[in-house]
Amino acid sequence: MRGTWWFRSLLFALDAAILELAFFGVYWWRFRSGLFINPIDFHSSELWIPSLVVALFWLLHLSWFGLYRIDPLDSRALIVQRAVTAAGYGILIIFFVTFDPAKPLASTRLILFGYGLGVFAGITGVRLALLTVLQEMRRRGHGLLPTLLIGSGERLLALRRYLELHREVGARVDAALSDSETGLESLSVGAIRPLADLRALLEERKFALVYAAFGEGEEQQLGRVVRLASHFRVRCFVEADQYQALIGAVKPRFLHGHPIVEIRREILSPVERALKRGTDIVGSLILMLISLPVWVVISIAIKLDSPGPVFFLQDRVGRHGRIFRIIKFRSMVVDAEVKTGAVLAQRNDPRVTKLGKFIRATRIDELPQFLNVLMGQMSIVGPRPERPEFVERFKQEVPLYERRLNVKPGITGWAQVHLSYHATADAPLEKLEKDFYYIENISLPLDLKILYMTLFVVLRGEG
Repeated sequence: MRGTWWFRSLLFALDAAILELAFFGVYWWRFRSGLFINPIDFHSSELWIPSLVVALFWLLHLSWFGLYRIDPLDSRALIVQRAVTAAGYGILIIFFVTFDPAKPLASTRLILFGYGLGVFAGITGVRLALLTVLQEMRRRGHGLLPTLLIGSGERLLALRRYLELHREVGARVDAALSDSETGLESLSVGAIRPLADLRALLEERKFALVYAAFGEGEEQQLGRVVRLASHFRVRCFVEADQYQALIGAVKPRFLHGHPIVEIRREILSPVERALKRGTDIVGSLILMLISLPVWVVISIAIKLDSPGPVFFLQDRVGRHGRIFRIIKFRSMVVDAEVKTGAVLAQRNDPRVTKLGKFIRATRIDELPQFLNVLMGQMSIVGPRPERPEFVERFKQEVPLYERRLNVKPGITGWAQVHLSYHATADAPLEKLEKDFYYIENISLPLDLKILYMTLFVVLRGEG
């Protein structure tokens, strides 16, 4: 969003200073305070390179946990929660990387605990201080962002009153769009223009925020507004219950008790995308190496079970609608769709081979998709890629379905660990709800949780 680059840069610089302070602080505590035995006699100048390496790790780690998604709308409780999670995972990683069985474990844990507490206190304190300063500036009328209101009726009026009452949100309402001006005289934004002017208004004026609030039965209008706003560099907010009517379950954020959802134009920042890509490459190489014996055994078993190739290739839709060929171990008879055409997964599908039932239940048929990940077509975690025929169908049936194409599809995902292999046939919209939940809440902790849950799905054969 415009105007936040300086805020991110300031936060990045302050974090770097805090991390250096925590590193040298724990060094002094361990080796110079006299509180521990076996002091080491070396000069602190020798630690600059190690300290910079550790600081770089933390900065990348905090980026992946979303701590540089600067948002003055965040609550203090949410900031503390994110900082606790990021600091906890970071210290856990450092503990495993630096673990030395020759050193006393009790003192190592104590030192790491103290270091982690210092990092947590520093990154949390900086964020809370900046949030407090920024909110106070906005209450005084400084730094308010040009805002466009869109909607109808009492809900639009209530939203206008809310933004006026809570100036710390940072919204300066400059214009409004509505097709029903009746009852909206108190908006106090000058002339109310029709919804048809949305594109022209966004092109001619530099809005930073768009808030939408429609009445019941106007979900399709809301969907069109959100789709159009996504083509401009604005932050778009809708009320949580209306978003749920469009897509399904969602985790709303509360602004002073007011539940809203931000329809983020960019699901991940460039840094977060790069970190996720690096994680995908390293994770895929490791998992392919570990599972290599399984590849050999399953390849032989497929050839013995039924005639045909070992691998199955099929067109799928990736990020931004790009078509790619997904790679799987073959679990069906050859030419399974010659008579039926493209169909969704089914229960008790007669086209599935005996071995195919097993490799589907255990997700072994998905292993070759690590090759798709290495080629950059997929991610380890993400919504499952759909076939082009079904994507076109869902685009017509589901408002905002295009948002599902804003992230790379994955080998496993939130829907896959909550629903059966055949959920697309039994309840395709329920699967889409799970996919959208993941998209709107994407983060490293959620990816780790999905991987953990996937392990048990595989072990229980519930794929």
